[in-house]
Amino acid sequence: MHSDDAATRDPSAYIRRHIRTVPDWPAPGVQFRDITPLLATPKVFRVLIDQFVHRYFDARPQAIAGLDARGFIIGSVLAYELNVG
Repeated sequence: MHSDDAATRDPSAYIRRHIRTVPDWPAPGVQFRDITPLLATPKVFRVLIDQFVHRYFDARPQAIAGLDARGFIIGSVLAYELNVG
């Protein structure tokens, strides 16, 4: 399957394949989800942002709040794409 087809057919699965699980970090029993591979791959990041934009395009929020490091990255791009603060 061509990667373009995978992103189109099941965007959620395509995105999930680019999120790495780090077991037992930062403590035993915790499954940390590392999105660095997602951020390092422009196409995957674009698919992620497109999914959010499509979700909120009609019921557009007044503002986007990014509450942590990952939220700052994703939230700022989403706010830009939705043309909100």
